[in-house]
Amino acid sequence: MVRTFGRTGSTLLMQILGSSDHILFEKEYPFEHRYLTYVYNMARLVGGSPRADDVWNNDTLFECRAPHVGSLPYGVTNAIDKEKLAQYTFVSMWEQFSKSMLETARAEHGGEYFYAEKVPAECADYANEYLKGRNIFLLRDPRDEMVSIKSFNEKRGFSSFGWTDKDTDISYAKKMCKNRRFFMQHMYKAQDSKRRINIRYEDLISKGQQEVERLSDWAGVEMSFDKAMSNNEIRNRHMTSKDSASSVERWRSELSDEVQGIFSRELGEELTNLGYAV
Repeated sequence: MVRTFGRTGSTLLMQILGSSDHILFEKEYPFEHRYLTYVYNMARLVGGSPRADDVWNNDTLFECRAPHVGSLPYGVTNAIDKEKLAQYTFVSMWEQFSKSMLETARAEHGGEYFYAEKVPAECADYANEYLKGRNIFLLRDPRDEMVSIKSFNEKRGFSSFGWTDKDTDISYAKKMCKNRRFFMQHMYKAQDSKRRINIRYEDLISKGQQEVERLSDWAGVEMSFDKAMSNNEIRNRHMTSKDSASSVERWRSELSDEVQGIFSRELGEELTNLGYAV
């Protein structure tokens, strides 16, 4: 499970993971077919509370023609424990998704496999508890992340990544500091283990081959940095800097002194502990 934010190098990381035939997912840009997250949300429906709904209710359930499916439309469920049912549904559904992917993969290569996905925190926590998932924590200097977000929004012609019409550079920087603080603290306090590994975007850029070897050793499958970097079409569509090297420390020239000061005040300790200049 890739644990990160937007514009942090997650597309590059997915390309690296996808360079192995033994890591499965839909290898189509932007690599966001979220099967595990879908299963998680289906399980949430099973365990959820009913609500008044004209589209999904006991009558439409019986008719079997509703365009959408919701939670069980019953407040009282003495025959089942909905919380446990949600857990069982999550595990069982994922077993079937895995079986479907493995049937195709094993026919060609054989051996053991991983599945990879960029997942939201809630889904990852659930998968860690019930599937014993493995976690790749990916971090990019949030100042460069902000520069990249601004540039990518301009490139596509619309705002995304939580940037609203009311946001200014100042307000968005403050939101980022608040949202990134815990993640960054977690990264520098937690050590690499069999179940988790920390990766910095900057290290992928400056010493990509070495980092991919470290990731390969951790996962137990061979990946290729050169193969991941070979798709120029994706690079042209996704990158907002002239090359990979110039994507690092863009904040020094592209963020105002006031915005830089916000990051220094709000995340100075976290940035320093993770090896970034302040």
